[in-house]
Amino acid sequence: MVAACRNLGDPAHWFRPLRYRDGLALAIIDSIQSTGAHYTSVRNVLDRYRAVRGEAAATDGTEKLLETFDAAGGADQWATTIGNRKPASTRAGASLKATVIEQVARALTAVGVRTAEDLRDAVADRGDGGERYARVKNAWTSVEAQSSGITWNYALMLIGIPGVKADRMVLKFVSDALGRTVTATEAAALVSGAASSMGVDVIDLDHAMWRFASGRLVENFTEPGEPNRA
Repeated sequence: MVAACRNLGDPAHWFRPLRYRDGLALAIIDSIQSTGAHYTSVRNVLDRYRAVRGEAAATDGTEKLLETFDAAGGADQWATTIGNRKPASTRAGASLKATVIEQVARALTAVGVRTAEDLRDAVADRGDGGERYARVKNAWTSVEAQSSGITWNYALMLIGIPGVKADRMVLKFVSDALGRTVTATEAAALVSGAASSMGVDVIDLDHAMWRFASGRLVENFTEPGEPNRA
């Protein structure tokens, strides 16, 4: 696994993933819009949200995000003006991703998570019995098409909590490296272990794998000493 990761090039030149340390709204939108989508479409939705909220978007929490749904007249209209009317899953009759974004924001607000800092505090609780952590995670994963926990894990990564988004591209990279099929849980453990062995940020390694498996450039040499975010 480590040998495969070393073939990704020099970590100092890897493209860096986007992070929204103080922007829980952006993390929710990004994580849910990104499933089964080309990232350009995700970026377009984020850009339209920023156009509505201006500079405040960088620190928006769930309440400000929900205000944009109220202002639009509901999830269907939000999907037209800000989102992209993509369904949350391939299941017949699946709700729009916009609907899921609104439901996740409402579910988090209901359990006392309104900001990125609130979410980080809830995650920190998992080492102390984890009741609050379990309640908050359940609020997210109980929403339609979110039970796998992929978007939950990705949202945590987007606000700076170390982790692995074991989506189909990361699963492909790990499976190809080992020559066998792996589960999401196994892949996450292997990626975390490889990052530790290599002394690199696990989120950066996850992103490098994702870029490689999806046919994107992994290293950026356009700005020496200043790895770009992508």
